[in-house]
Amino acid sequence: MFSMKRIIIISIAVVLQMLFLTSCLTTRQTNLLQKPGGGVPSYPPMSEPVEEYKVRMGDQLMIFLTINPMDVSTTQLFSFFSVINAVAGESSRSFPVKTDGTIYFPYLGDIYVRGLTTLEIQQLMEKLINENISSDCIVKVFLENRYYSVIGESRAARYNMPKEQMTIHQALAQSHDINPFGDRRRVKIIRQMEEGTVIKVFDLRSRDIVNSEFYYIQPNDIIYIQPLGRRFLGLDSFGAVFAILSTAATVGLIIYNFVK
Repeated sequence: MFSMKRIIIISIAVVLQMLFLTSCLTTRQTNLLQKPGGGVPSYPPMSEPVEEYKVRMGDQLMIFLTINPMDVSTTQLFSFFSVINAVAGESSRSFPVKTDGTIYFPYLGDIYVRGLTTLEIQQLMEKLINENISSDCIVKVFLENRYYSVIGESRAARYNMPKEQMTIHQALAQSHDINPFGDRRRVKIIRQMEEGTVIKVFDLRSRDIVNSEFYYIQPNDIIYIQPLGRRFLGLDSFGAVFAILSTAATVGLIIYNFVK
C-alpha cells in the first residue's frame, strides 16, 4: 500500500514534470506597441521621409495610355496595347525592365528607367510620347510586381501590395498575423537593394518602430518570423497550463482513492 505522503510526492513529481515540458507565453512576449524599456528596445525616428521605391532590373512595369479615340492614327499605332475602355481610349501593356535598366517601347526604342520612381517614369514617358508621337496622350505607370512574401511563424505566402506604401503591421495583418510562437523580438526583413541583399532585424513589440526605418515595407521584401524556440503541445496560455495542472491533480486523487 502507498502511504499518503508517497502519493503526494508522486503527484507533485507529475505536476513538476508537466510544468517542465510546458512553455507559457506572456503578454510581454506577444503584445505590440509596447513602451520601450524592460527588454523592449527603442528606435530613433527617421531623419528623412520614407524614400519611394525605385525601379530595378527585373521589375515589370504596367503602362496605361489614354488616347483621344478620335485620333485614329495614334490609336492604330498603339494597337499592340490591350484595350481597357475603347470609348475612353484607355489601353495598357506590360514592359519588363531589362538587365541594362531599360524598357523597350515601340517607336521610341530603349528608355532607361532603372533608379527612377514610377512617377518619374510616368513623367518621362508622357514627355517622350507627346514630343515624338502624339501631343494628346496621358500616361500612367505602375509597378506590376508589387508584392511581398512572409515566411516562418505566420501564414507563409506571397501577397500583393494594394497600396503604394504599406506598414509592417498592415502586411502582417494581411498575412493573418503572427502565430503565438513567432518571435516578435527578432523580426527580419530581407530586402534586395542595388548594392546587394540587406537584412533588417527589429523588435516588433516596440512602439518606436512606427517612426523608424522598419515601419514601411517595400515591394519584393521578404518578412521572416522566426520561432521562439519554446513550444510543447501547442500550449500558449495560462488556461492550457491550468488544464495540465488540473489533470495532474485528478490523476493524483484517482491514485489515492485506488490505493487507500
